[in-house]
Amino acid sequence: MRRKFDPFRQSTGGWIFHCDADAFYAACHMAEQSYLHDRPLAVAGDAKTRHGIIVTANYIARKFGIKTGMNLNSARQLCPQLTVITPDKALYRRYSEDLHKIFRQYTSLIEPLSLDEAWLDMTESLALGQDPRPVAKELQDRVRKDVGITVSIGISINKMLAKQVSDWSKPSGLTVLTGGEVRSRLWNRPMLELFGCGPATSHKMAEIGIEDIGDLAQWPLSDILHQWGHHGLQLYLRAWGKDWTPVSSPSIADRRSVSAEHTTAADLSAVEDVWPWLQLCAQEVAERLRQLDLVGYRVGIKWRTPNFVTHNRQMMSHRPLNSADTIYWYARKLWNTANCPVRLVGISVSVLETPSRQLRFWDN
Repeated sequence: MRRKFDPFRQSTGGWIFHCDADAFYAACHMAEQSYLHDRPLAVAGDAKTRHGIIVTANYIARKFGIKTGMNLNSARQLCPQLTVITPDKALYRRYSEDLHKIFRQYTSLIEPLSLDEAWLDMTESLALGQDPRPVAKELQDRVRKDVGITVSIGISINKMLAKQVSDWSKPSGLTVLTGGEVRSRLWNRPMLELFGCGPATSHKMAEIGIEDIGDLAQWPLSDILHQWGHHGLQLYLRAWGKDWTPVSSPSIADRRSVSAEHTTAADLSAVEDVWPWLQLCAQEVAERLRQLDLVGYRVGIKWRTPNFVTHNRQMMSHRPLNSADTIYWYARKLWNTANCPVRLVGISVSVLETPSRQLRFWDN
């Protein structure tokens, strides 16, 4: 597969942008209804019940301590005046399409991560010797004017670093990290911020004294390989800013599955709390399938318990899958074998092919 991690691959020689819409779901509703701009707003799985889970919140609401994954009842205790809106997947798809249309005006080499997030390889138009800020600022202005939302952009010499720095100055952030700034600006960041390092790995590394990215970069590589193997090598090289995995427009040739997963801020203790997250994952997977012009025949769910044990379940469909409702239906059916509490929920669709093949099959 072309996107497999390869530390010996050469750099593309140009800037990589990581574009990430700010509080995307909330921003879409704010763009549609201007009166929401000055109000604390949250998008929740079920605004009518105490079991609704916060999917995202705007930045006004976040000042009250409201976070993704929080129980709606707890959020309202923090902010009684909170405006709560039920997710509208059709609205998010429309805004995502408008956002990606603008991306395509800057480069043909785009790797989407989700509805509101993508890597842009700017090598054809921007060499490393050129200042990328004017182009990035123009892109931000275009999105703000034409779509009505804001994006934060991280810019660096590879995908990993670009994604990492895009979170440093949200919202509407624009951050550039050069290869020569890795030691001075990256090494003092906590391990949990390193791309690919999850809470479990971060916790285990902290137990032996690796607390920030600089600690890892200066740790004996033999110890890292002994305890974490290939994954440890990936993290070690990324701590030095070395990951030349290319930006790759997805295709059937290099994709085995399409997936989405979310780690919640708090453990989900009731099955009613899980449904909104499964629905969100199903929506994101369906959107990716649509963007890739693919269908699948196997649905899988993934969940992780508070003790960091990961579980998976799968089932086949005799009909092609690419709609959010159908994927969600299968996911709920699979969830009958799962147990709460959980801290991560995900959905994948695999056994992929193009819709045209399936149409010809049934026509015959």
